[in-house]
Amino acid sequence: MNKWVRRIIVGIVIVVVLFIAAGGVGTSMLMNHLLTPGGVDWSGANNPNPPTDPYELGYRGDPQAALGLPFETVRYETELGEAEAWLVPAANLAGPWAVYVHGIGGIRENGYRQLSILHEAGIPTLLITYRNDKGAPVPDNAIYGFGVDEWRDLDAAVSWVLGRGAPNVILVAESMGGAIAGQFLMHSSQAGKVVALALDAPALDFTEVVADKLGARMIPLARTLARAGIFVFDTYRGVHLNKAVSLDAVAKFPGPLFLAHGTGDSLVPVAISERLVAARTAPTSYLQTGANHLLSFKENPERYRAEMGGFLSSLGR
Repeated sequence: MNKWVRRIIVGIVIVVVLFIAAGGVGTSMLMNHLLTPGGVDWSGANNPNPPTDPYELGYRGDPQAALGLPFETVRYETELGEAEAWLVPAANLAGPWAVYVHGIGGIRENGYRQLSILHEAGIPTLLITYRNDKGAPVPDNAIYGFGVDEWRDLDAAVSWVLGRGAPNVILVAESMGGAIAGQFLMHSSQAGKVVALALDAPALDFTEVVADKLGARMIPLARTLARAGIFVFDTYRGVHLNKAVSLDAVAKFPGPLFLAHGTGDSLVPVAISERLVAARTAPTSYLQTGANHLLSFKENPERYRAEMGGFLSSLGR
């Protein structure tokens, strides 16, 4: 091989390696900003002028104020300390109870869309907080872990619900909450108590979430840079976001799944849900909309209610 050709090849390799190294560091710095609690107000929880519609993200107020539903403020013990939750009773105490898990930087109130459907179906519902939330413990290394650590808080909430008399549970989760539910299915000894899943825009593959954001900015080698950034971030923050992939666990879940996701989602790519549906063999109800992140309900509330309500009715409680 001509020495100039070799030099060109070596030069290209060096440039690519430097690009990946620099891109990995840059990606990890961006992740540090986005995943540190308080860095981004993901749900509008700190909006000084919150919406008055309880079905809008960022609404603040308890279930009685929002929907006229009686509720009980309860606490359950996690490995880090007590976390607060709202228990909304319903007609069918002998059937499965639902546990709602909000997304990154979210609040319990984000679950009022699903709560209204669950309550109409007679399903008692626990809207939980977990580590890094207001009303829940904050770990020494405060970071959003896309379920890698947070699943333990969900595990504690499920234990509390079962101890309160629930025979089994329905996990209702959205965005990063879906990742928490997925990690719960992977790791919890109580996974067998889950009889159904209801997920909205679930972030079941963190690498794909990061790669999608880079690709949307026309950055080359997006998936490679995502992996490099996660490696750097995990190394200096002492976390394990490389393990934040639970799509296979949800795909293999033997119970029924209700899934909603919008093709216009700019945070969690709809490709994740499309992969999930393609891999599922158990009953799956997929509501695909054109909405942005967590706005499928808002796009068509009647359709969302009909689809999720029909799914709940099909559980044969």
